[in-house]
Amino acid sequence: QTCALPISKLTGSQAELGVQERNGVQLAVENINATGGISGHKIKLIIRDDLGTNDKSQVTDRELIKEGAIAIIGHSTSTQTLSGLKVTNPAKVLMIGPTIDAPELSGIKDYFFRVCSSFKESAQAFAKYMYKKDNIKRLAIIYDKDNIAYSKADSKIVSDKFKSLGGIVTGEVSFSAATAPDFAPLLLKLRGSKAEGLLIIASDTDTAVIAQRARLMGLKIPLYTSSSWALTENLIENGGKAVEGIKFEQAYALTSKSKALINFKARYKARFGNVPSFGATLAYDATMVLSSGLEKTVGKPEGLREALLETHNFPGLMGGFSFDAFGDVERPYYLGTIRDGKFVSLEKLKLTNSGGNK
Repeated sequence: QTCALPISKLTGSQAELGVQERNGVQLAVENINATGGISGHKIKLIIRDDLGTNDKSQVTDRELIKEGAIAIIGHSTSTQTLSGLKVTNPAKVLMIGPTIDAPELSGIKDYFFRVCSSFKESAQAFAKYMYKKDNIKRLAIIYDKDNIAYSKADSKIVSDKFKSLGGIVTGEVSFSAATAPDFAPLLLKLRGSKAEGLLIIASDTDTAVIAQRARLMGLKIPLYTSSSWALTENLIENGGKAVEGIKFEQAYALTSKSKALINFKARYKARFGNVPSFGATLAYDATMVLSSGLEKTVGKPEGLREALLETHNFPGLMGGFSFDAFGDVERPYYLGTIRDGKFVSLEKLKLTNSGGNK
């Protein structure tokens, strides 16, 4: 059986999320094949780099379908996923996204599935946390427009909720990571807006650079990121002291005591030599639930979509999850920070009708 993995950006300065997802899928495939594969046949994994561009995403998906891929795991970012779906949906080839949480992909009956929730509610809860818990009344936002399907939607949801609570969004600026941007002029503009907090929606490397530049310019305001693709070890390694205390939301229970997650972390470190990120964890879940669907179809693509839609309470690494009629899931989000050079969970992030986050 052939499964394909078109990961965004396996090379270059923003590749860490793609590498983590690739590793998570590889570990899952190795485990599946070691226990007999699917219906007695081992999985063949094809890995391709989509270079983080829309055109290459579509080229890659066409190539994978031509090579006989039964299903595609990927892409790593929302914009490339939306581009790739223009190829996979008409071909009726199932795509499952490990880390894709853009609300734009919710509630659509197609051949796309994902194992993390839409960030619509968590982004609102994050805005509420900043306003109520951290007492931020004036917020500035900087985002990477290369992944605009994610970043622009995230910025708007946070802004709308923040303003509905009585806060002021003092400025919003965007940049293209592909053009090696100079962040100083953008941050000068935001500093002039007298913001009390800065929300960064960008990759791990760019978030680290923005944080360092902000601190060098004397911006001492709290930093936040609602960018899931920023939360890799690269953020800590490249950001250093500048990212200490930055707060974030993510679909990863860092402090989970799940035996499955603890065992996965140990196996991952033994196999790859480092600690898995949320990307590796969710990619593992995506591969394992896809495998369970293929078991039901005896390894054939026919009926795979229906088999996954019938999946309920699948035992993921961080707990059970189920697909709804649109291939979406509901899983919790968490508030976290960086403390002493490590990612730390603070609390589960919830949007409540009254009061603060619980």
